[in-house]
Amino acid sequence: MKQVVDLVAYWLVRGAFGLLGIMSQSLRVAVFGSLFRVAFVALPRLRKTIRINLELAFPGREASWYRQVTRQNAFEMGRLLADTVRLPSLDEEWIQSHVQIPLLDQYAARQGKKGVLVATGHLGSFELLGHAIGLYGYPLSAVARKFKSPRLDAWWTGLREARGNTIIDRKGAFREMCKAVDAGRSVAVLMDQNVKMQHAVFVNWFGKPAATTRAFALAAIRTQAPVFVASMHYLGNDRYRVDAEECDFTGLYADESLSDDEKVLRITERISSIYCAMIEGFPEGWFWLHRRWKTRPPGDEERVY
Repeated sequence: MKQVVDLVAYWLVRGAFGLLGIMSQSLRVAVFGSLFRVAFVALPRLRKTIRINLELAFPGREASWYRQVTRQNAFEMGRLLADTVRLPSLDEEWIQSHVQIPLLDQYAARQGKKGVLVATGHLGSFELLGHAIGLYGYPLSAVARKFKSPRLDAWWTGLREARGNTIIDRKGAFREMCKAVDAGRSVAVLMDQNVKMQHAVFVNWFGKPAATTRAFALAAIRTQAPVFVASMHYLGNDRYRVDAEECDFTGLYADESLSDDEKVLRITERISSIYCAMIEGFPEGWFWLHRRWKTRPPGDEERVY
């Protein structure tokens, strides 16, 4: 029975993507955005999570500002899915005319015997971000969670790997991350999601401690790789910009007075600070429906949600 359900789900998703693929991009964004908008209104728990997150990140704003960002966010989530649908059709010419990467030369200069570690997250069309970097000639490996359905997972992974990128299974990813970087391949990690206590380092996320993965910083210490923080910013008129900043941790890597735990904390704090600033510049583009502050620090019994 499970195999039948998986097969039906697979063909439903493939069929939906095929139908959406023949639509214009503006219509796809409108369709997906409207669905998200309905979900935000119809699902009280989801609506509450978004409002709590916005109020924690941007306290003291007018109620109308929170409503406006939520409405815009529904259509940016729709744009994310619409961009994912069209990934197979986007070639190098389209990417170069529609996606700006101001730090591309600096990023390229850091490519060498070791790869680059890229800290990113769910801001803007993050699937398009990896696709664009691959088409610019610098394919990378991205850490991602696999689908439970083998058919769906194989198909979705094929979309992500179509332009030379590869996917590293999130389960047991640390060793593969280090191996890839040591072999000269860059690795991207989503850093903006809540993680369980045993995998977490707590750093300020918009001024409130949030459980953040330790794996990225540990991989940076292990490989001593160059580090960039990057996100995708929608500019309007089907144009995008990759916002990026390099973090020089060379001195930190070599500092023998610090323990690995102290280094992990400092690296993760710096990355999180940069990424929060990117969200501040494009607040309608982030994944506000995610319960970012769910796991609390030891001794903190607050229930944020």
